[in-house]
Amino acid sequence: MKNILISNLNEKDVKHCTTNLGLKIRKKANKPFKKLCNIFTNANIIRQTQYDDYSDADYYNEIDKDYISLESYNLKKGKNNIILERYPKLMENESYIFVCNHTCPEDIETVLNILDRNAYLILGSIESLKYNPEMYLSFLNGMIPFDIMESEQRKLVFEKMKRVVKTNSILIFPEGSHNCNPNKLINNLFDGPVNLALQTNKQIVIVTMLKDNENNVSYIDVGNPIDIRKLENDNKEFKNMDEVNEKYYVKRLSSIIRDKMATSVYSIMERHFKPLNRNKFENIEEYLRMQKIEEAFTKLKWNKDVFDAEYLTKHSIEELEYNQVINDISNLIFSLKKDNCLVDKEWIKKFLDIQNKDIVLRMRNYLVDNKKSDTKVLKKKK
Repeated sequence: MKNILISNLNEKDVKHCTTNLGLKIRKKANKPFKKLCNIFTNANIIRQTQYDDYSDADYYNEIDKDYISLESYNLKKGKNNIILERYPKLMENESYIFVCNHTCPEDIETVLNILDRNAYLILGSIESLKYNPEMYLSFLNGMIPFDIMESEQRKLVFEKMKRVVKTNSILIFPEGSHNCNPNKLINNLFDGPVNLALQTNKQIVIVTMLKDNENNVSYIDVGNPIDIRKLENDNKEFKNMDEVNEKYYVKRLSSIIRDKMATSVYSIMERHFKPLNRNKFENIEEYLRMQKIEEAFTKLKWNKDVFDAEYLTKHSIEELEYNQVINDISNLIFSLKKDNCLVDKEWIKKFLDIQNKDIVLRMRNYLVDNKKSDTKVLKKKK
């Protein structure tokens, strides 16, 4: 059933995407909304305050890298336990660009639970906007939905963010979709947050989350505010260049943000997740990927092919060129039918590896296979 009243919010223009009154109300009503959100999501927030005053560098140098047992925390059975490892002291009436990794179906509501101020959600999922009833809670919080496949809406969402962030913070997931890649701690980031920070002089705050599904525990780390201009001044690469191409400049800053997010992800993994023994798995990469795929279908209940939009990720020029070369060579080998050449087989393996890593294709195939399976079951019953 389509969500009433909110299903077409992505079609609003900059002026009507939210009201000035709505911005004020949401900003002032943040505390009661957070209590409502805690109740609705059944959250139990465990706040750690030991390192709140540390710089990011000091924090990673000082924390104990050893594994931390769950018994160390006051977890509550039947609750969605959220361990907030660190939260910086932010300026009271300032708005920020909260940038978070996209790790699981529950990451939006989980992160909204711990933010100390109102932050409009930047939502690129039109399918969720139209059919997921949880979007009403996001609407109460404030959200800016857009169709990621429509170029005009991608342009407008940036202008909408510029309007909102003047008074209210925003929460954005610049990976674009849930990260189902076993080989990347953080996917390539879209450049929206950096461009927004450069044009509005607002600071970026990195929020990193990982979830232990087996024990229903989420770990969140919130880093110190980042002045994007200071990143430029501190980076030797920019200092040594007389003239920097603007696109390269923005992409380089985005990559620095990505590196900082990856550092935080690794830190959480190192202390809260036990290592897996690769020898115990026939294909550990496929095992991890299938866990993500099955979780998505179970929790998000995908029943139609919307994956081009829902799992759109950014690929670098180098990645696209590499994939194209592999594709072309493997197609040539297939056409020449050189099955007995070991070198040729290595190219085929590379091609299959790219196919396995294509999450849009994998989600689509999983949907088709499940539908076939359902059809067979129905035939047996007849």
